Amino acid sequence: MLNTQHLTTFKVLVETGSFTKTAQRLGLTQPAVSQHIQKLERGLNEPLLVRHGRTTVITSAGKLLLRHIEELEGCYCGFKEAWQDFLQSEKTTLDA
Repeated sequence: MLNTQHLTTFKVLVETGSFTKTAQRLGLTQPAVSQHIQKLERGLNEPLLVRHGRTTVITSAGKLLLRHIEELEGCYCGFKEAWQDFLQSEKTTLDA
């Protein structure tokens, strides 16, 4: 099972390109960011990033994961909207 916090960390790391900036943005330590990425890579049995000194380059496996993270975010946003519509319709039904 993939951890949603690890997925968020990975997405932010890809966006920032920096472990330090990712840690700052998420309120984590840099070792925690590294640990999240390592756990994802171990869990998926595939490197997601290639590290070059202080920079990172996303691998093809990382690109696939990122695409699915973005799809999951879209799905979650769609659910939140549907849930709000549901709650509103329930409230209208109860008020009638």
